[in-house]
Amino acid sequence: VTVVTGDVQNAGTDTLIYLSVFGANGGTEEMLLQKNEDRFERGQEDTFNMEIDDIAPLRKMRLRIDGSGSRPDWFLDQVIMRNLSSEEVSVFTYEDWLSRTRGPKRTLICEMAAVVDEEVMVELTTYIIQVKTSDNAGAGTDANVWIIVFGENGDSGTLALKECNRSNKFERKQVDTFRFLDILSLGELSKVRVWHDNTGVAPGWHLEYVEVKDEIMDKTFRFPCDRWLAKNDDDGQIMRELACANNDYLDLDEKTKYEVCVTTGDTDDAETKENAWIVLEGKKGRSKEFVMENSSKKKRFSRGSVDKFEFSFKNLGDIAGICLGHTPKDGKKVKAEVYWHVQEVVVTEKELGNQYVFSCNARIPLSPKRDEFLTFECTKSIESFASKARSLVPVKYEIIVITGDEKGAGTDANVFVTVYGSNGDSGRRQLRQKFRNLFERGRTDRFLLEMLDMGELQKV
Repeated sequence: VTVVTGDVQNAGTDTLIYLSVFGANGGTEEMLLQKNEDRFERGQEDTFNMEIDDIAPLRKMRLRIDGSGSRPDWFLDQVIMRNLSSEEVSVFTYEDWLSRTRGPKRTLICEMAAVVDEEVMVELTTYIIQVKTSDNAGAGTDANVWIIVFGENGDSGTLALKECNRSNKFERKQVDTFRFLDILSLGELSKVRVWHDNTGVAPGWHLEYVEVKDEIMDKTFRFPCDRWLAKNDDDGQIMRELACANNDYLDLDEKTKYEVCVTTGDTDDAETKENAWIVLEGKKGRSKEFVMENSSKKKRFSRGSVDKFEFSFKNLGDIAGICLGHTPKDGKKVKAEVYWHVQEVVVTEKELGNQYVFSCNARIPLSPKRDEFLTFECTKSIESFASKARSLVPVKYEIIVITGDEKGAGTDANVFVTVYGSNGDSGRRQLRQKFRNLFERGRTDRFLLEMLDMGELQKV
């Protein structure tokens, strides 16, 4: 990661700099760029080595400063990321101040689209967010409200629902409209996180729905709520995560199309003129044997070739393994030892786009017998954005907190938790209960929090 500070007067900084990157396969957490001696000085390039999950292709970068230090302002020129495995270079250009007092934007945070091989990966758009307050008694709120929008290109960051088409916002049965200009498009959307600060005379709020329109895509995404965000109503939560209702229902009991992409090895003896067959083994069952035919008209499995086949079968769930066989055409006899060198097999579930990669690198012997084959386990699976979005259903999580049995172990402070899983994080949630003294020495406290399915839990 190479960070380029601009060559303008007073461009250098002593402030703390945080960086996060978003790609097609997820995002990183915020990472601190260590200052160390003379980094981030005027006209200078500073290079860091960072190890992050493989989220390529990269889409955008968010960079934030905290405005501390004797020189809190910074003129950022650009950031260049080079993948040391693939040598792919992504350039993120800003060419402006991050500052409360300098430059036209007066901001401490910026987002930059990735440019790869001169192609801009994400377009700027305008988001129009409409918020409908319910028709329930006391549904309106005077509290301050914020939202984060999540999509296939990461998230929007925190957006304050402040500048509106009405002077009195969030009144009962009212639709309020907010416009956010020049935001990097998030592509298809999966969820929104909306919350308030519980201020005002009657801060409890009954939200009917949120609608988000991406003007570049000319598409509106709807997020139904129909719940209270109130400390004294419903489950006492003032933050809700709402799944997108746009996702069409898919009957996965119906037949699913599978695309099988086979790469033959790039050596002299890798290819075969015979047929092959495959069996898919999924979490929900095993497919029948699918024949991958070779013919003189359409030659398959030649040296270094990539051949695609499509099959339909009932949905098998996640594909965990495959069986590969190599069999003579037209049932003819095998005269000599013949092998087919398979480099890789990629199975794609066509409806949802989930991919399962099998690194084979194996020679499969020709045999007329169906009980002679090789088996391979999935080496990498890539869950599609559409699949992740469909899995976002509300789940109740029980959080058990045990305070230690030490002198002075208890606390009267407000306690918050953020849960991290394979589907993202929960946002900051307060652990509270009515009429109970919490977090006392040696005590176990239990809390029930409803969140969109976090996937596999990773940390709190």
